[in-house]
Amino acid sequence: MSKKIQQTYAAFAQYLGLQVDDSGAIYGQRGGFSWTIFPADPRYPYQLRVCTAAQRASGALTKEEIRTFKTGRKPVIYMGQQLHTISITVNAKGAMGQNHLSEALDAFATFLHTQSFHPCCQNCGQAQPTEGYYVSGGYMQLCPACVETLTRNHNSAQLQQKQKSENLLGGIVGSLIGSLLGVVCIILLSQLGYVAALSGVVMAVCTLKGYELLGGKLSNRGIVISVVVMVIMIFVGDRIDWAILVSQQVDVPLPVAFRAIPDLLAQELILPSAYWGNLVLLYIFTLAGAIPTVRSSVRNRRVRNIIYRLGRQPVEQ
Repeated sequence: MSKKIQQTYAAFAQYLGLQVDDSGAIYGQRGGFSWTIFPADPRYPYQLRVCTAAQRASGALTKEEIRTFKTGRKPVIYMGQQLHTISITVNAKGAMGQNHLSEALDAFATFLHTQSFHPCCQNCGQAQPTEGYYVSGGYMQLCPACVETLTRNHNSAQLQQKQKSENLLGGIVGSLIGSLLGVVCIILLSQLGYVAALSGVVMAVCTLKGYELLGGKLSNRGIVISVVVMVIMIFVGDRIDWAILVSQQVDVPLPVAFRAIPDLLAQELILPSAYWGNLVLLYIFTLAGAIPTVRSSVRNRRVRNIIYRLGRQPVEQ
């Protein structure tokens, strides 16, 4: 998160009478409810998700209630409920951003009171005092009992993860099996006339997940091995794709066409520029799809066992 965005969030928090956590989340009490405010998507830092934990005896929000609340409130671009979490997304970009956020927040609180909602724990749904917590990369409003339970579960999961041994051979086999799905995706998309980043996402997700499933856990070493497997299997997948084309053109079995690719390149029956250009393009698009996936995997490993109360220094459990 850039310094400019951090400063903007701090200004929002001050204007709203709330606080801001080091993670960037705005949190606190206002209008009788506990709030957590954070970007719905990090790519759009001024589209802020405003969340509270609440419930009522008559059940969840209806479509008509959602439509009624959004009517006439242009900055509110989303409203919804999942279990005990009710949220809106507010466009807070521009000079009037903090005003839009403040007005939407107050209207939201008034609406919840009017519709007979009352604060509760986001996890158990009990009408207990709650505080905002960062839990495994997300935010929750939790009662003391649920904090204790989740912390205990996180500690147990962390201990199990540390005790779990890494099966290197199994991980390699798993990454190879997973990468085969990526190869299939490359070939299918190519046969349809596309070289797309989607193949990179499929290749990365399946290769990394394959390593984790059969290797026991995904370590930094596992990520490196998986990346090497991706590089090799992309080359293999591209050659299979060309072999299919040759097989169709000259009516020879696929294995024969596969082995003939180097000779066809040497004789320029396959244009080297077309062959290598396609491979380079495939690597570029695969890289574009794989990098976010690898980064996400690393981040998830880093935060999945972190739980702390907002406003306190993060401590990995």
